[in-house]
Amino acid sequence: MKVVVQFSGGKDSQACLVEAINRYGIDKIEAVFCDTGWEHPDTYKHIDYVIAKTGVKFTTIKGQYDFVGLAKHKKRFPSTKARFCTEELKVKPMIDWVLEQKESLIIIQGIRSGESTARANMEAECMYFKGYFQSLGKDKNGRDKYYSYRKKDIIEWCKKYDATISRPIKEWTAQNVIDCILNANQVPNPLYYKGFSRVGCFPCIMCRQGEILNIANNEPKMLERLINAEQSLGGEGEQGSTFFPPTYIPKRFIFNKSYPYVQEVVNYVRSKSATLDMYEPAGGYACMSMFHGLCE
Repeated sequence: MKVVVQFSGGKDSQACLVEAINRYGIDKIEAVFCDTGWEHPDTYKHIDYVIAKTGVKFTTIKGQYDFVGLAKHKKRFPSTKARFCTEELKVKPMIDWVLEQKESLIIIQGIRSGESTARANMEAECMYFKGYFQSLGKDKNGRDKYYSYRKKDIIEWCKKYDATISRPIKEWTAQNVIDCILNANQVPNPLYYKGFSRVGCFPCIMCRQGEILNIANNEPKMLERLINAEQSLGGEGEQGSTFFPPTYIPKRFIFNKSYPYVQEVVNYVRSKSATLDMYEPAGGYACMSMFHGLCE
């Protein structure tokens, strides 16, 4: 049975990789990275560092589009209510990869209860394709809902093989995670030392205002990339798509009184009027789906 660690370059997945090697041995481990094309250069370098340090087998998965290409295809950026980025850039490519494996898998995810109530309610172990066989709830007509992407292929694959999710650090604290990494003679992603709390997509569409301020003040190339991405979708034009949602900053700081453009957000977070993350939930916002653990 192959042991697969969903590895993003973040601290939680790095700790999971360390734990998996200790528990199962390096020969059984494969680290799998879903590349959105929207990671920070430091994250790519860190992934190379960890893989070289551990010597573990490593696979990079890419979807049909990268982040900006997907936004152009959809003619809009993802949002908190339409998080198609995770679905299209990570979940579906990972499912495609799993279906290519002709053996049973243990899939290790870096999920911790301390991150949110939703994650605290997750199981420490469960079936990877659980949502295809067990109801996810009811639709508006009262019928059971199930995941449908490649359902026939998944049913056939599951007749021969098994994919089990394991979340070995579920009850760990963030300090436990860092200690695990340091005790393995490794270092965490350098973005944490620069003040960023999450290191998946950079920036994530649900990033905190404090992180935008950090980017604006300390990451000029990343700010330029963000502005260019917005402009490539017609940002600042009448029909353009903006990276941030309409409620991200107060309306009085938005020129068109509708959606804020990147530069308007930057101007706001740098101003004395900025409340930054005062009204955001503790820990910020997080992507949630059946297939967790792909971003951290």
